[in-house]
Amino acid sequence: MEEKGYGLLEIKRLNRVRIKKVIYKYAPITRIQIAEALGLTLPTITTNVASMLSDGLLKEAPLSDETPVNPQSGRKPSVLSFKADAAYAVGAELGPYCTTVCATDLLGKIVFQREYPIAPQEYDRMLPELAGEIRDIASHLPQHKLLGAGVGLPGFIESEKGVIRSNSRQSWNGKNLMEDLRRELGLGVTIDNNVRMRAIGEELLVRKLRPDIFAYYYISKGIACPLMIQENVIAGYTAGAGEIGHTLAQPDGPICPTCGHAGCLDAVASETAILNFCREACKEGKAPVLRSLLSEEKADALDIKTVLRAQQMGDLSVCEIVEHAVEYLGISLANLINLISPGLVVVDGYLMKQECNRKKLRDVIAKHLYGLNEKEVGIEFLSFDLYRGAKGSAAKVLRKFLLE
Repeated sequence: MEEKGYGLLEIKRLNRVRIKKVIYKYAPITRIQIAEALGLTLPTITTNVASMLSDGLLKEAPLSDETPVNPQSGRKPSVLSFKADAAYAVGAELGPYCTTVCATDLLGKIVFQREYPIAPQEYDRMLPELAGEIRDIASHLPQHKLLGAGVGLPGFIESEKGVIRSNSRQSWNGKNLMEDLRRELGLGVTIDNNVRMRAIGEELLVRKLRPDIFAYYYISKGIACPLMIQENVIAGYTAGAGEIGHTLAQPDGPICPTCGHAGCLDAVASETAILNFCREACKEGKAPVLRSLLSEEKADALDIKTVLRAQQMGDLSVCEIVEHAVEYLGISLANLINLISPGLVVVDGYLMKQECNRKKLRDVIAKHLYGLNEKEVGIEFLSFDLYRGAKGSAAKVLRKFLLE
């Protein structure tokens, strides 16, 4: 009897979760449409919807005036959607160049955001600093509607345990950031790799249909490519799924400063690699346009924005360096597509702001595809958004503490 009772409660819980997810993804939606999508009875839908309306999570509105009256109920059907101000989430990304923190409403719209300096190398300094930044953003929200906080950071992250398994900042390794932040904030906390957070945000918050399998290809200081399969990001057997930046690209290439191996993709095509090659070109007296954009005092502060500006101005040395990197990126993406055949590849990175780089990437991919042509492979370039990672971290809060 107890087992049957527990089973019934679990079924009810799972039904509620499924109903919430369908409404979140397909709103505005009618009760009948929810029932048809899930194969559940209309009374089950009605009971759950009534509870969520009572809790203030949902709102309903009548369909258009042209909609006929339902002969069974004697009234026009209404559509359901989540109330944007019913709950809020805070998300943070400890990025390679800065820390960004934002607050979103229940639908993922940013309501407050702020950029902070890059996180300290020392864990004991980073933790209270990050907690203070999250509190700062959370102070702008109604506290009784705050679901929790999410944090994305580079490296191998055991997201279920909340442990930083491997990160370039050595003092962070082995620390349980999730539990430490919970104690600091008194909130529910979730952490994960920052690119996986971006992929979760893209899947959950973009209000358009996505294929069951899509790849999220991120180009920054390093390169990563997590896979989304049926709304879930693949975490792998340990915690490092998606580290395409550490696959071999050039066997006799430069040593990667992160993994220590020669010729991995990060070492030849990441923003870090591009900047290193550009610095070498400047030292050799090449890249005249780039050198003219930099004074001697600012040479060490060379960034990808300046490189793209020099490329746009026609610096031949810079153009060659960037094209060489994009060639490797295109080959790696073609390999990925040939291996997995995802329904879509989403490309995110400042490097792709330049249309010529997008075209080059498409051309290289098309050249190396097998059994497919470029029209059969969906490639979507995202516009650059400084807060995309923080927003993805907030999306995971919405998923974990509201939709699951």
